[in-house]
Amino acid sequence: MNSKNTMKILRRAIEKYGEPIQTIVAIEECAELQKELTKALRGKPNSDHLAEEMADVQIMLWQLCCIFNVGGQMAEWITKKIERLNKRIEAAETGGERHD
Repeated sequence: MNSKNTMKILRRAIEKYGEPIQTIVAIEECAELQKELTKALRGKPNSDHLAEEMADVQIMLWQLCCIFNVGGQMAEWITKKIERLNKRIEAAETGGERHD
């Protein structure tokens, strides 16, 4: 997230609707993205719907970071997992393929 105004709006949503409801909405948004992804895999991609659902999931992830106070931890995990992905790619390119 890159804006103080965005953070303010996300916190207002959490205050307005409550943490339990926003957590439920996050789950629902993940399901909607899942549905669009399965449609795409079946040969019926809709880039606008995919982008919309990805945006919804991202917004809800930011809210979950606020709700569970894990923004810093999530950033650390993202860094670790990107580094791990890079190592896997490098291993695959050099013949030492890893799948863990």
